[in-house]
Amino acid sequence: MAKYKVSSNSIFRVDATAGGTLINMTAYIDTIDGLGRAYGQLDVTAFADAAERFVPGIELAQEWTVAGHFDDTSTGPHGVFSLVVGTIVTTEWNPAGTASTRPKFTTEALVTFYRVRGEVKGRLEYEAGFRQDGTMVIGTN
Repeated sequence: MAKYKVSSNSIFRVDATAGGTLINMTAYIDTIDGLGRAYGQLDVTAFADAAERFVPGIELAQEWTVAGHFDDTSTGPHGVFSLVVGTIVTTEWNPAGTASTRPKFTTEALVTFYRVRGEVKGRLEYEAGFRQDGTMVIGTN
């Protein structure tokens, strides 16, 4: 899966408490990979058909990660993601900013993992994984 650098006006927010306020995590994110929408296909090919035929199935749950530099403040990645691993949160990504008519991806997602990694004399980094729960709403601001 390709990873995409977060642009200067991109915004990624997560609601770490049920019905709470979305927390802007953008300052701590270097990359986001694979957020979008995909559907399964059902094979409806009949014996007499000259080629395969398909109809759209249900929306498939997408998986994606966010990654960047580690920070252990209460609103940093450690303070947010370490507390919600194994729970479902609301996520919102505005890849081109929050101006009117700009795209927005919103979904509920299970936080599947949170990892911290580093190397000697290197930057301490984190990675958090998400799996879509329900439909992905692709709209505009």
